Amino acid sequence: MTVRSAERVSVVENFVMPLPLPLDVASLTMSLVNIESVSHGEGPLADSIEQALRTQPHLGVERFGSTVVARTDLGHAERVLLVGHLDTVPGDANLLAYVEMGKLFGLGACDMKGGLAVMLKSAALQTYGRDVTFVFYDGEELAAEPSGVDRLAQQRPDLLHADLAVVMEPTDARVEITGGTPLALAAAAFLELVGTDPIPAPGRTGAARFEELGVPALTFGPGDPRLAHTRDEYVPTAQLTECEHVLRELLRA
Repeated sequence: MTVRSAERVSVVENFVMPLPLPLDVASLTMSLVNIESVSHGEGPLADSIEQALRTQPHLGVERFGSTVVARTDLGHAERVLLVGHLDTVPGDANLLAYVEMGKLFGLGACDMKGGLAVMLKSAALQTYGRDVTFVFYDGEELAAEPSGVDRLAQQRPDLLHADLAVVMEPTDARVEITGGTPLALAAAAFLELVGTDPIPAPGRTGAARFEELGVPALTFGPGDPRLAHTRDEYVPTAQLTECEHVLRELLRA
């Protein structure tokens, strides 16, 4: 059978790049980097993440534009909110990912596709001691426009209720706190897992947004924030593994 040109174009347009969650966290980060998602163009990455999350029977998944929310509903006493943005700033000939000397390079590797990969690995857990909500949202890099989290706060604030929010921006795998609200029991467990004292960081707008909603918030993720939005940004593969371990242990406890 001959496939007409228009039909071939339709097949390409409908293709969703798969993100197999059994991949190791570094390979998953590379896959995320290789799906371009400059602000206003997050749709294909949201499609891939939604498809991957819907393979997990323990998660309820909802889609709001280019924002994807997945959550467990296991009846645990505490709920942790894991938050990461899909968009990057425009690239500078650095779209494709590669690894060299323990560093994973590519557009958004540091800010914040490494953090997204850690979230996705946590979504594939089979045993949870805390309920968890994953928010993969659009529009963070557009200061003049509302982000996906802003729209959720207006339209579905119930999805943002939690005892602790962990914003997965790059922090060099250290915990940063804004100091706005008292920390929950889950935060104490988190700090114990990381093993270092938190760093005051009042300028972290992502965490501050959740504190305004009454949700205690931390910022924690792989990568040096000073490398964000640079041509040679990278994330250390060792930090990817470290952050994955911390989140898995927090959610299993």
